[in-house]
Amino acid sequence: MRTQERERRRRRWAAAALGLCAALALAAAALASDEEGKIVRPVEGAAIAAGPIDVAAKAPPGGRIELDGKAVEASEVDAPFPGVLHARLEAAPGEHVVALVWPGGRKQVRVFVGENPPAGFEPFHMHPPPDGIDCAQCHGLSRRGRFRFQGDCFGCHTDEQFTANHPHAKHVLEQCGMCHNAHGSTADALQIYPRETACRQCHSL
Repeated sequence: MRTQERERRRRRWAAAALGLCAALALAAAALASDEEGKIVRPVEGAAIAAGPIDVAAKAPPGGRIELDGKAVEASEVDAPFPGVLHARLEAAPGEHVVALVWPGGRKQVRVFVGENPPAGFEPFHMHPPPDGIDCAQCHGLSRRGRFRFQGDCFGCHTDEQFTANHPHAKHVLEQCGMCHNAHGSTADALQIYPRETACRQCHSL
């Protein structure tokens, strides 16, 4: 009986390990894809009540931003952040395609500018507000020269705000980017996942 129970446990652990390996492989693939190029703001399906469209992107060498297939002027964010592009795009009311294009690659998002967005578009909540916030307030360079988050969300958000909305202590959920999109979102509270899905990132429910 004990041998059978040990075998069942061993199989459960093996299945869990395989699941973890698969999840890590998917995460690594997604990270590698994001390293190539990524539009961090706005997101797919964003509805913006009034222009301009504020665009931020991580671009490989030779990258450019396009609006509806036409290249637009974008400034490279001030040093020391190479490869980070920023643009404020004036766009007429209606649906648009914002694209990041580079030799051998392309990422794009659909956005809507104006009132009464059609189905498939939701109001976009900018975070942080573009005026008065500098990239260096939240980002820096790693020792390898990579652009990365190094800020403290609690420089702006209070402990009281955190504990009112989270079941865990602050030190348990210190990686806010696991569940929230720090550059803006169409979801409530800038969430990347619904609450139940977010919990499953760490818990088996």
